[in-house]
Amino acid sequence: MNIAHQPLQTEVSERGSALRAAIERQLSLWGAAALADDLALIATELVSNALLHGKPPVRVRLGSRRTTDGDMFLRVEVSDTGAGLDIARIRAHWSHPSFSLAEGGRGLYLVDALCAAWGNVLGSHTHTVWAEVRTQSDAEE
Repeated sequence: MNIAHQPLQTEVSERGSALRAAIERQLSLWGAAALADDLALIATELVSNALLHGKPPVRVRLGSRRTTDGDMFLRVEVSDTGAGLDIARIRAHWSHPSFSLAEGGRGLYLVDALCAAWGNVLGSHTHTVWAEVRTQSDAEE
């Protein structure tokens, strides 16, 4: 995977508007300002989960990648030193008849709806949740 991680790489200690503003600035520089709201929502949901369920430090990285087919994706990664999560279990919960949006867990449900793909990577001392949003190609604009 060819990820070009750009200047937005930061450690966060609280949820908030500073992260949203940094994402908006970076996407504006990349010419992808139209996706700023979606990427900011995804990032703040992932950061909220890391702060609530993970262990500090929490770090955010924003990057982009282009596939061999020419598709462009923006990627947000949120890392912490917590144990991680079972994505298959989360997705199974969504399809279970007892699932309700009135209970907790709506954040990742929103992330799933907004992005092309998302997942997690467990490292030896870190846990990273990533999400990718597909940008429009020149032909689609």
